[in-house]
Formats: sequence, structure tokens, C-alpha cells
Amino acid sequence: MADAAIERGQFFLDELAARQQTADTGAPWPEPEPIEGALPSVPPLDPDALLPEVLRDFVLDEAGRMTCPADFVAAPLVVALGALIGARCAVKPKRLDDWIVTPNLWGGVVGEPGSLKTPAIAAATRFLDRLEAREAGRLIDAGGAYRAELAAYRAREAAIQSRMKSAATGDKSDADSAASMDSAIGEMRELHAPDEPRQRRFKTNDATVEKLGDLLVTNPAGLLVQRDELTGLLASWEPEGHETDRAFYLEAWNGTGTFNIDRIGRGSQFVPNLCLGVFGGIQPDLLQRYLTGITGSLDNDGRIQRFQVLVYPDPTPWEWRDRAPLQDARTNMRLVFDRLADFDPVAAGARPADEFIKLPHFGFDDDAREVFIEWSCDLYNQRITHEDVPLLRQHLVKFPKLFCALALVLHLAEDRHGDIRGDTALRAAAWCHYLEGHARRVYGLVTTAPVAAAQTLVQKIVARKLKDGFTARDVRRKCWSGLSEAQQVEAALDLLSDASWIRGIKGAGVDGGRPTTTYRINPRLLQGANHD
Repeated sequence: MADAAIERGQFFLDELAARQQTADTGAPWPEPEPIEGALPSVPPLDPDALLPEVLRDFVLDEAGRMTCPADFVAAPLVVALGALIGARCAVKPKRLDDWIVTPNLWGGVVGEPGSLKTPAIAAATRFLDRLEAREAGRLIDAGGAYRAELAAYRAREAAIQSRMKSAATGDKSDADSAASMDSAIGEMRELHAPDEPRQRRFKTNDATVEKLGDLLVTNPAGLLVQRDELTGLLASWEPEGHETDRAFYLEAWNGTGTFNIDRIGRGSQFVPNLCLGVFGGIQPDLLQRYLTGITGSLDNDGRIQRFQVLVYPDPTPWEWRDRAPLQDARTNMRLVFDRLADFDPVAAGARPADEFIKLPHFGFDDDAREVFIEWSCDLYNQRITHEDVPLLRQHLVKFPKLFCALALVLHLAEDRHGDIRGDTALRAAAWCHYLEGHARRVYGLVTTAPVAAAQTLVQKIVARKLKDGFTARDVRRKCWSGLSEAQQVEAALDLLSDASWIRGIKGAGVDGGRPTTTYRINPRLLQGANHD
């Protein structure tokens, strides 16, 4: 009896669905088509091709113990090294032209919450934290000597001022008073206050542009701006009135320019080398929303294209691991940071700065130059010319700086002397190929955004979160991820309509108002679906 009742119930459900198929328009409902649109695949990080041994051992050990993608450690590591070197030296890629490139880089890791982005970045940048702590200790030691020198300066200044006062009151003959005053003036001119010690800085996590200006005045080599979530930094450039903040950062990406900051109440500052590295994490949905906003507006000034060490790897399956760190790998990595913190570029084989080239600079040897020429010809004549995605084409245009910066970072990380060699240039070219693949996935978020929104909407319909006959406004009011804005909702509804998941029925507007479209759900979607 129970089985018979179930069969009768299913018969009535099928009959109802058949009748609904011809409702409203009289046309039968077809079988819904799949909603597909996967992100492009990305090349895996090849540690042997991309990393010299001293970096490779550390990256693989840290990522292996955390069970996160090795990309999450390698990307912040090369950016941190580039920021550490900063504007102390550059690479001059051409023999005759005076074009130079500093090794500062911008990048980030893209991953879902819980994908270990933050601990991986922390593992790669911990050596900068150690340098910051070292310099803080040195500042304490220098502070005592400074206070003693300042007290002596003030005592000498007071003594000279006392002699000036005596000479001015005329206690001696006019000739003696004049001689005494001239002597005191001469001594005052030669008296200089001691320079107040400033802590050398290597990174900052959250600083205003004004504070960054203060830091760069006393740290002309540059800094790393490290953010746990890059969305916050990007959003800080958006509000009206913050256009100069964005201009400051965009100029700092070049790493070779100067910058004047003039503020009422703060006076004027001159930054001799405006050089910043930037790195952080970002969630795919937030990045997708940001990129979609840029694509749909005229506000594309190339800021996102500057994040060239931006990696979006496939997740690593988690498994339980508990093993001791490789101490040799950590020690060797620490020694690399310590050496580069204090190295002399000219002593390492760089050509000195001159009247027209403001920084000491390394060049490419013959083999490296041939690699760079061949790579550049392919970049401009093939990849950029035939690239159909505007954002990616604009991204690739900035690859020459990426190639040169990576080549210099890898060259100095290996403690090599003189010009950059051919094998290092090949590593830089391999990095560019690898990062181009990740850029394609990143910008693929824009083209797959409507697909992702449509897939989310299908899930909500199947879960009966929307009633048959819903409107676009009903969807927006739910504030689901990727479906909170009118443009996102309309794109998703169009896709589902084209794929026969839903059918839009235009109704007359109320009291002559704008007509409202209601959406009927394909009954096949609801057959066998779970009820709330």
C-alpha cells in the first residue's frame, strides 16, 4: 500500500510538472543546458626552473610542512627580497640606453579563506621582521649616545650665547667686544647639532601616505608594504580626495623617481627615491568583484596590472604533517637577507651612479642579453600583439620590468658578482611564463563572473530559496555572494534564461510604471529537489 501511494504521488507530481511546462507562454520547457565556465588552468611552480638552490630548499620545506601551495611561499619571498634591495641599485638592460629598472615588485596570493595564505606570507617575510627587530635594538643603543651628544651641544651653544651676550652689553672696549662677538659667531656657525638617530625600516603593514613619506625620507632604499588583505589597500585609493594617494603608489612602483609631498600643518617633504614593494593576500570573490568594477568603468589606470607577482594556484590537499624545519634551509635564507641588508652594490660589481644614471647598476652579460632580446621580441611581436583580453594585454606590457627585477633579485640572492648571467636570465624568463599563466586565471575571474553568479543562483533555486515567479529585485535583496548588484543579477538571469533554467515573463507596470519581469522556474529544476 505504501509503495502504491508513493507511485500515485509521483504520478500527480509529474502531471503537474507537465502542465506547468506550457504555462504562461504555451511553449513546453526544454531540458536545461549546463552552466559551465571554468577558470583557465595554471602552470605549477617548477622549483628547479624558477628557484636557485638557496631559495628552493626553503620554499619547499615551508610549503611542505604547512601543506600549502609552494607558490604561496615563493611569491612573497622574491617580492620581499626585491624590496630589501630596493633603490640601492638597479639593472641596466641595454648597453647604450640609460633605461634602468629597480627590483621592487608588487604581488599577492589569491586563495579562499583557510587556504593558509597568511602563514605562508609570514614564513617568507619573517626575515624582514627579524631585521626590523635588529634595527630597533640598534636604535636603543644609539639613543644613549645621541642624548649625551645633544647635551654637550646644548652646553656649548649656551656658553657661546653667553659670550655673545657679554660682547653685546659692552662690558669690554668696543674693539674687544667686536672681536669677541666675531669669534662667538664663528664658533656658532661651526657648531652643529647631532643627527637624531632614526630606526632603519624594511617594511610596514598599515601606514598612511603621509607616514610613508616620512619613512622614505630616512629610508631612501624603499620599503615593503605588507597587507594581510590587499582589498583594503586597493579600496583606500578609491574615495574622492585620495587621488594623490593612488598617484603616490603608482609612482612608487617605478622605484626610480622623486616625490614632493606638501601638506598644510606638516610642511614639505622631499623623497629622493620613491620605491615601494607591495604584497598581500586576497580572496577570489573579492578580487573578482574588484576586477569586474574596473572592467565596467573608465577607472583603469593600470594599478592592478602592477601586481605582477600575483599567483592563484590550485589548492593543495591538506594532510596531517608534523616534522621539524630544515634548519640549514632557514639559516641559509637568513644569511641571504642579512647579506643583502648591508651589501655594497659597487663592491658586488655594479657600475657606480653617474650624472645621468642615479643608481649603481648591474648589466646583462652577452648570454643574458641574448635571452632578454629574444624574450622581448616574442613578448611584443607575439603575446601582446595577439592578446584579445585588454586587461591582460595591459598586464603583459609591464613584463619587461618584471623580467629585469626578477633577474636582479635572483642574481643577488645567489651572491653572484658582476653582470647578470645567461642562466639567471633564463630563470627570469621562466618566471614570466609561469606568472603569465597565473595572470590569465586572475583576469579570467572577469569573464567567469556571470557564470559563477548563475551557478550560485541555480543552487539557491534548487534549494528553494526563491519562489516561482521571482523578480530580479528579490534576488538582490538576498545579498548572496556575487549577486548583490543589479549588473551581476541581470547577467546571471540572462545566462539562466538562455540555458532554459528560467523563463522571463514581462508584466504590465503598476499605475503606468516600469514593466516588471517575473521569472518562472523550469519545473525540471524542482523535481526531486529538497524542500526547506
